[in-house]
Amino acid sequence: MASLPFSATSFHSTFIGFNYKAKNPNLFFIRQGSNFTFSRRKFFVKSVAGDQKQDLKDEAQVTGEASLDTFAPDSASIASSIKYHAEFTPSFSPDRFELPKAFYATAESVRDSLIINWNATYDYYEKINVKQDLSMEYLQGRALLNAIGNLELTGAYAEALKKLGHNLEDIAREEPDAALGNSGLGRLASCFLDSLATLNYPAWGYGLRYRYGLFKQQITKDGQEEVAENWLEMGNPWELLRNDVSYPIKFYGEIISGPEGTKEWVGGEDITAVAYDVPIPGYKTKTTINLRLWSTKVAPEKFDLSAFNAGDHAKAYLAMKNAEKV
Repeated sequence: MASLPFSATSFHSTFIGFNYKAKNPNLFFIRQGSNFTFSRRKFFVKSVAGDQKQDLKDEAQVTGEASLDTFAPDSASIASSIKYHAEFTPSFSPDRFELPKAFYATAESVRDSLIINWNATYDYYEKINVKQDLSMEYLQGRALLNAIGNLELTGAYAEALKKLGHNLEDIAREEPDAALGNSGLGRLASCFLDSLATLNYPAWGYGLRYRYGLFKQQITKDGQEEVAENWLEMGNPWELLRNDVSYPIKFYGEIISGPEGTKEWVGGEDITAVAYDVPIPGYKTKTTINLRLWSTKVAPEKFDLSAFNAGDHAKAYLAMKNAEKV
């Protein structure tokens, strides 16, 4: 049975320093209570603004079993992680390890590494004034090679996949573009997030989780045709659903005044906005910021069971269909 090279129970990252206003912004981590095998190497931070290397000094207050080693998974541990996800977080049947399955297992393996940095970044941002970028679209493109490159693990992943019978470039071609828009401003918004993460600035992105944000172009005997690009058909391995982050949203209805001057919104349609978080890693830094995408759903009580039992299925599902159209 394949085993994870790292897990939430054996690894915890904590900030010991963060300076995003300085000329050379650096992000430092310590590791606590680790019990797995990994490659040891000298930890330094390379600023994107120059070639200076800063060694972490002994004056950093490190207690307990903390260490200043940076976690660098080798190809063998990466291969074990990919096999783990192929077996235990599958979206495909277990008998074959073909390209689509290999892509999702590889992406989930990369996401494990991102989550370690992501959680530590998130914990720190809770304590400071985080800037927020709101955009209707985020045209991200494909994330796999970008994330592996930013983690400086391209060689290790290529070797690991070769051991498993696949080529990294072939795996990367299996990833669909994230269809979160189709405009130049959507691409610009994504570039902002990449730059903010790379320069270690505290920032969040907010947008909408479009199901059909892009379209496919097909050439037929009648000319060019456009059809929907259903990029979520097989699921998105990069996103994490936050069931505990949801808000009621009202559409239509009216505001009525009460006898004591109070006002209340009544009538209309009620839907629930639900958050999906996507990690955005910086280049050659452990800073991993967040893109929060909002989707919609309706409460179970909005399902019209009486209409369903009466055979009026269109009316029974009306609230759900209206929520999907938002």
